[in-house]
Amino acid sequence: MSEKRFFNFIFIEGLLLLVLGLCVLILPKLTSVTFGVMLSVAFITYGIYKAVVSIINKNYVSNIIYSVFLGIYILTIGVLLLLVPRISLLWLIALIGVFFLMESISSVVFISKMRNMSNSLACKGFAALVLFLVGLIIILGVPVMSFWMVALLSGIAFVIKGMAKMTLSLVNRNNYNV
Repeated sequence: MSEKRFFNFIFIEGLLLLVLGLCVLILPKLTSVTFGVMLSVAFITYGIYKAVVSIINKNYVSNIIYSVFLGIYILTIGVLLLLVPRISLLWLIALIGVFFLMESISSVVFISKMRNMSNSLACKGFAALVLFLVGLIIILGVPVMSFWMVALLSGIAFVIKGMAKMTLSLVNRNNYNV
C-alpha cells in the first residue's frame, strides 16, 4: 500500500471522528437511553474502523497490537452501552476516560513514528494533548461528573482529533505521488 493511500485512510478516520463528534455535540442532553444508543453507535463505528484500518495498514503502524486492542476496547464500550443502556454511570464514565487516555497514547506513538514523514505534527500533538486532558478530567471527576458533561467532552475531543487527522492527511497526501 502506498503512503498516499495511508493518508487517505487517515483523512477518512478524521472525517468520521468529526461527524461523530458533531453528532454528540449537537444532541448531548437528549434522554439517557437515546443518548446512550447514539453514543454506543459512535463508539461501535469508530472501534470497528480503528481495528480494521490498523490491520489493513499493518506496514505503517508500529504499534499494531495496541492499535487493534484499542479498537476492540472502543467496540466493547459501544456494545456494553448498546446492550445495557442502564449500565452503572460511574463505570461507563471511567471506561470512557480510560479510552481517551489510551487514545492520547496512541496519538503520541503515531507522532513519533511519523516524525520523519510528516510536515505538520503540531495539530496531531495538540489533539493528543486535548485527548489526554479530557481523559484526565473525566477520570478525576468520575464521582460528580454527569453523563451529558462526558458527552460534551467526548464530542469536543472527537471534533478536535478529527480535524487534526484531516489536516495531517491533507498536508501530507500531496507529498507522495505513488
